[in-house]
Amino acid sequence: METRVAAPDPSRSRALRARLLTAGVLGPVLVVLIVYPAVQPLAIGLLAFLAVGAWEWAALIGYRSQWTRCAYAAVTVGLACLALVTLNSPGLRQGLAAVSAAGWLLAVGHLLRVARGGPPWRSSGMPAALAGWLVLVPFWLCVVWLKQTDFRLVVGLAALIWLADSLAYFAGGRWGRHHLAVRVSPGKTWEGVAGGLLAAPLVGFALSFVFADTHVSGLRLTVLGVLTVAYSIVGDLFESSLKRGAGVKDSGRLLPGHGGILDRIDSLTAAAPIFFLGVTLLGLDA
Repeated sequence: METRVAAPDPSRSRALRARLLTAGVLGPVLVVLIVYPAVQPLAIGLLAFLAVGAWEWAALIGYRSQWTRCAYAAVTVGLACLALVTLNSPGLRQGLAAVSAAGWLLAVGHLLRVARGGPPWRSSGMPAALAGWLVLVPFWLCVVWLKQTDFRLVVGLAALIWLADSLAYFAGGRWGRHHLAVRVSPGKTWEGVAGGLLAAPLVGFALSFVFADTHVSGLRLTVLGVLTVAYSIVGDLFESSLKRGAGVKDSGRLLPGHGGILDRIDSLTAAAPIFFLGVTLLGLDA
């Protein structure tokens, strides 16, 4: 029997090279911003991501004119900066994170309806604009607040999401058989979810050693890690539903090989608030 070897796909190779190049440039920059002692460089860098993410969100919810998208991005940045100045007490910050975490639970209800055959999210106008602010602004605030507390918390969050994504990709590709939500994101499987959740104990116990003086157990941090990874999956799926409703594959084209900014931060938009809330409740911000 003749065995044929499939010819390599040039377009796939080019996409992979572009993806690696983009990651090779942005990755070190973000690492430097995270570990740099001052908060402002990371806050400003992520504020640029926030503005572009808002620009992309505006397009996904039907804002077509350049002026309208610019205005939405500017208002988003303004709201974020105003919230940073006014939410200056631990209680207010916890409250915002809790509201955001509760809002993502509502997104779970929407995703379940879509998974059962319901339509993807096609909201427009002010409700959709408000949803964008509730998704994007708390993400930026919580990362900045984590940085203000201890840069190692931002490292922990980033490591958790990166490791979970990598393990989910490997486990899903190797053992994936049972789809998670085929009507929302056909490539995701329950086996991938299980692989991603393995990041929780790895990062959880690592953080327990890093913050040994707080006496927060690795088990508690693992539970927080599980919740954070679960929320990150919800954020990813919600953006997938939003893109399906808009009839597009990617949120934008800014990052070669990666799509748009929303495609890169979708997991973090849901993960950052629950992680920040957990950190404060466990006392790691003391």
